[in-house]
Amino acid sequence: MKKSRKKTEIEIDLSKLYIPISIIIGSLIISVSILYGFKSGNTSKSSSQNEASSANYGSGSNVGNGDDQGDTPQAGNTIAKTTINDDPYLGDKSKAKIAIVEFSDYECPFCKRHHQQTFDQIVKEYVDTGKAILVYRDFPLSFHDPLATTEAIAAECVQDLEGDKKYFEYSKLIFDTTNSNGKGLEKSKLYDLAKNIGVDNDKFTQCLDSEKFKDEVAKDIEDGSAAGVTGTPGFIIGKLGQDGTVEGVIIAGAYPFSEFQKVLDEQLAK
Repeated sequence: MKKSRKKTEIEIDLSKLYIPISIIIGSLIISVSILYGFKSGNTSKSSSQNEASSANYGSGSNVGNGDDQGDTPQAGNTIAKTTINDDPYLGDKSKAKIAIVEFSDYECPFCKRHHQQTFDQIVKEYVDTGKAILVYRDFPLSFHDPLATTEAIAAECVQDLEGDKKYFEYSKLIFDTTNSNGKGLEKSKLYDLAKNIGVDNDKFTQCLDSEKFKDEVAKDIEDGSAAGVTGTPGFIIGKLGQDGTVEGVIIAGAYPFSEFQKVLDEQLAK
């Protein structure tokens, strides 16, 4: 005879569990929200950092204002035309087939790097050999002023008083001395640098203090902008005409010598 089994029934009052269950579910939702917010915040921060980095590294985009240009991917891709004007140059115009017209800013760190790492080799390989002339035209950026324009005027004064050779000697001293970015060189130092290379102090002081070549610097900026230069350093390399015109391409940035060599050889081969 089978024994009967009593069924045990347990009644659970679910209404008493609503509050604990709600607390657990609420905690899970808050935890997920915090985790998502943290990841989203990091993503936004990373994106902002990348955009800032890109903006500081790329080429200039504001004609007339421009940017410092680093190693931007624009070597020799843009057709351009300008003139050598009456600006200082190195080389022999009667022999040179092409011209390298540099639009530059004495307070631009990339321009400084170009003059310290690449400039001399370009002069040695192409200017001293009679293949090209190298012309320096001013393109001080607004956010490097007033010092960038003052330095450009000072160098123009040296050219006016002592000629092109002294101009480039003075130009080198500025690049070697300044820390760049518009605040790396006291104006008083410009007088000292001029005296160091034998420029008459009184004449130089009068020229610089009167801002004699301010319009000349502005003309360079205007011509550079018209030719398509949007930042510094910017170079127009091309065939040198008898009237001083230069038709060729733009190199926008402080490239190593090998990149200049490619463009220079291409222009010479035309």
